[in-house]
Amino acid sequence: MTRADPTRWSRIGVLGGSFDPPHCGHLLLATYALAVAPIDGLLIVPAYAHAFGKEMTSFEHRLAMVRAGFSVLDPGRVAISEIERDLPAPSYTYRTLEALAAQLPRARFRWIVGSDIVKDTSRWTNLPRVLELAPFFVIGRGGHDAPEHEHAPLDLPEASSTAVRARVREGLAITGLVSRDVEDYVRAHGLYREPT
Repeated sequence: MTRADPTRWSRIGVLGGSFDPPHCGHLLLATYALAVAPIDGLLIVPAYAHAFGKEMTSFEHRLAMVRAGFSVLDPGRVAISEIERDLPAPSYTYRTLEALAAQLPRARFRWIVGSDIVKDTSRWTNLPRVLELAPFFVIGRGGHDAPEHEHAPLDLPEASSTAVRARVREGLAITGLVSRDVEDYVRAHGLYREPT
């Protein structure tokens, strides 16, 4: 089994997010990006501290779920980056990309994003710098359009971490919404249940 070596990639897709938890929509997004985007490999970057102040499960839990959830993808083309752990809080995308560019100076980056997120990017800090460092490659989600960016024409099904967390709190099954490994991790660590 070949392990990913991002230093060998000249074109790198970056998929960032809270991943609280990573769900099958994230996996589909990554799989589709690997198939159609102009990239050699994909870096998965969990946020350390959310830029909009959203409370998240601990970074260690989310990192473990990312490792478990994305392990089904080609290990030679997908790497998990913990880079945001070492950056100032909160996690701003432009800082993450600047740090990645310093680590991988020969690479060109594309920020892989679902079209449902594009509408929120006007709130991002230093969006022009983000687009300079990593132009968006937009993948359709639930009929949200993003015509000003290069995009893939297929719409992926709707899925959300919020819905997964809500189902766990309500005692409902999350089978099919997250990978089996993530489901097992959530259950084993008692994540997302109402505090007792």
